[in-house]
Amino acid sequence: MIKLLIKIKCKLLGEVLSKHLENVEDIKIIKNPNEQEIIPDVIITDLNELTEDLVKAYSKSKIFLLDLGNKKEEILFYLVKYKLRGIFSYDSDINQFIKALRVVSQGQIWISNTLVQSLIEKDISDASKIGKIKLTEKEREIIQLVCEGFYNKEIAQKIYVSEQTVKAHLHKIFQKLNVKNRSQLIKLYIYNNR
Repeated sequence: MIKLLIKIKCKLLGEVLSKHLENVEDIKIIKNPNEQEIIPDVIITDLNELTEDLVKAYSKSKIFLLDLGNKKEEILFYLVKYKLRGIFSYDSDINQFIKALRVVSQGQIWISNTLVQSLIEKDISDASKIGKIKLTEKEREIIQLVCEGFYNKEIAQKIYVSEQTVKAHLHKIFQKLNVKNRSQLIKLYIYNNR
């Protein structure tokens, strides 16, 4: 039995999903997990509800993100930051969704083919830059921390510099690697370290 918690900002979508899934025999919808002291196996959420607090509060649960048409770079950032177990595209049907839910509950990863395809095709020609460009040890350390999901303030505390110094390093890193944001940086890092 899959214990499922639905945390979606759109109340209507959450209710429709809940109504449909409560008829599936191997899924149990958890309404108020704190009152019942039940740990959900899987949490279905969207980017509006996906927060550090949610991830910490349910650290033993698998987070399954509904992609409701968000930018692919944004989704990739949160995939890495929160170690999401699944991302489900809005353009698939309910039977596929239930299959994905079962896969995630068993400890596997589910990422829709459309997302994987778009990640592979986007800027693939630039993806081998990190290994070819000379980066300082500090720049490499900052890239690693960015890819682990830390914010500038947290990075500054970890490497004992000011937040302004971290911003300056990131600006240089972005210029050297010809990327515009953290998401593109993470994508380059993932490509070069697989």
